[in-house]
Amino acid sequence: DSRIYTTSGMLLRLGAEIGLPGAELNYYKLSYKQQYYYPISKSFTLLLNGELGMGDGYSGQQLPFYKNFYTGGSTSVRGFDTNSIGPKDSLGNTVGGTRSIVGSVEVLFPMPFLTEMKALRLAHFIDTGTVADTWNFSTLRVSTGFAVAWSSPFGPLKVSIARPLRDFSGDKIQH
Repeated sequence: DSRIYTTSGMLLRLGAEIGLPGAELNYYKLSYKQQYYYPISKSFTLLLNGELGMGDGYSGQQLPFYKNFYTGGSTSVRGFDTNSIGPKDSLGNTVGGTRSIVGSVEVLFPMPFLTEMKALRLAHFIDTGTVADTWNFSTLRVSTGFAVAWSSPFGPLKVSIARPLRDFSGDKIQH
């Protein structure tokens, strides 16, 4: 219903990337994203976000390592360092994976005492996500927190404060 102050509606995004047969790289990547905004009341909006990704090689090749999926950080699972969730190498560096799942639930509401200022609003969120080479829900990380979103004259700005609820040994935390 609005690009700046969305309170109802849905966004669907499909993506596909493929290395053409006969080329040096034979791989594919598929992605799906869905956002659903549902008005709870005049002031509160529920935002459900889900993302899936998968990729692999074909003709006997693997997905190139630099095409792997990564997650964690301000645009996926807040409370974790950017691109830090998933399998690690022997040095503890994240190597990404061929499967990705990310989801979040947010309740959006106006800033107290500034309810008429539509360009500024708060959110309480729960994020979850993981990356692996197989669909593995046992490695899902979970975080929760609050965010402030401002549709400024310079573009949208968002600041989040998050705390992991479920993390694993070796995860890099970023509040």
